[in-house]
Amino acid sequence: MRILAYSAMNADTVQQNFGEPEYSYYFVLREFMPLLQQVGQVQVVEDPASEVDPLYHAARARGEDCVFLSFSPPHLTCLGLDCPTIPVFAWEFSNMPDETWWDDRPEQDWRWCLQQCAGAIVHSGQSAEVVRRMMGADFPVAAIPAPLWDRMARAREFLDSTDSAEVIEVARGTIFDTRDPDMERWLPTPEDVKRAVAEARGAIQIDESKGFRRAPRSTARITVEHLVSWYQQVLAPRLPDRWRHGLDQWAARQDPWQLGRRQLQLSGVVFTSLFNPKDGRKNWVDMLTAFCTEFRDEPDATLVFKLGHRDHEEALQGFLMVFPRLPRFRCRVVLLNGFLEDEDYLKLIRQSHFTLNASYGEGQCLPLMEYLACGKPAVAPCHSALADYINGDIAFTVRSWADATMWPHDPRIAYRTLRQQIDWTSLRQAYRAAFECYREQPDRYDEMCNAATQRMQQHCSLAVARSRLEAMLNEMMETTTA
Repeated sequence: MRILAYSAMNADTVQQNFGEPEYSYYFVLREFMPLLQQVGQVQVVEDPASEVDPLYHAARARGEDCVFLSFSPPHLTCLGLDCPTIPVFAWEFSNMPDETWWDDRPEQDWRWCLQQCAGAIVHSGQSAEVVRRMMGADFPVAAIPAPLWDRMARAREFLDSTDSAEVIEVARGTIFDTRDPDMERWLPTPEDVKRAVAEARGAIQIDESKGFRRAPRSTARITVEHLVSWYQQVLAPRLPDRWRHGLDQWAARQDPWQLGRRQLQLSGVVFTSLFNPKDGRKNWVDMLTAFCTEFRDEPDATLVFKLGHRDHEEALQGFLMVFPRLPRFRCRVVLLNGFLEDEDYLKLIRQSHFTLNASYGEGQCLPLMEYLACGKPAVAPCHSALADYINGDIAFTVRSWADATMWPHDPRIAYRTLRQQIDWTSLRQAYRAAFECYREQPDRYDEMCNAATQRMQQHCSLAVARSRLEAMLNEMMETTTA
């Protein structure tokens, strides 16, 4: 079989658009590639409208079956092709768009799109059921999570064979750490907070200038910031590694806003969450406030937010705006925005004791799946795609309830679907239960670690994914040739 695959972004463009809508589809395609290569001969296309049908007709002339997998939501999938087309997409809401808001844009109604497709691949049981309700029980659809469990085998070996007391190197990024004695300098003033609240309420006109307004800087401070920028952009790349360590630390202390080499060492019981800070579904405010409230008197609790967005200043400002509004706390919070090399990413996994999620809905959540596949138990809800793999054996579950919301690309902001609202008190209780489990019940913690690895093998291994994909393709081929 010939498999044609497409994602709107590639390895080059995804870095420039990191954190933007649809950027994650590239990473899903990358996870699916080993699976597709087991099933057929794979060719990635860049322009489906011009490339797919010629390749399809050439394959058919050779007697080969051919299918086009578009890693994109239905309304962004190239339609009207001769080649059987299957969108591969994530979805986390209780239903899918079944109406259009512009008369000349019928693709906003996903029924119209899927009627022109040979089937669909989603990543959760909930999404597959939504498709069946919308398209009929006979419509070919498969729930196939990104098959990452096999890829994480190297990570599991690394975690078993290395020491945990290592420094994490951030190749290019920034870190804000509440244990930093200079942290207060970088927080917004009370006036900044009042102004932000007034802007949010519409009481004053929004200031379009970037960032909150700190006190006027002295000539010496301005000079130091320019010196740090010159060092990081000009001098540091030319220095030997043995000379850079102390200078990197000095630069980080002087201006954490500047992207540069950073170092991080974690301690205590570490909860880690990885997400795009501009993604409103991730509900980071609840994660942060519940943690700082529950562990306000616990210096041994550490929360790490590993963030990913191309505009790091905009991404971090919202977090820093929350800190002055919280009561004093003794727990540690680390905001890390930047790029980690593979080995340092594994160090972050190894130094983490729990992975964390408090989102309103998930299409599958690759970072959570990666940590679980490495044997890190979770603090997470059991809803949307998470319901396929989160349970009490591998996670301290967080309660939630259905709440009205809108489809994320609907410009009307019309309530047409449901998400899951997190129970904040339940999140606090889950934090505490996880913390005490690690410190006081090591045997139970080890059991959860082992169960997490086994659970993800059943959920997202290549073997499981291949059986589902082949069954779906066989069903689709029978339908299209009937």
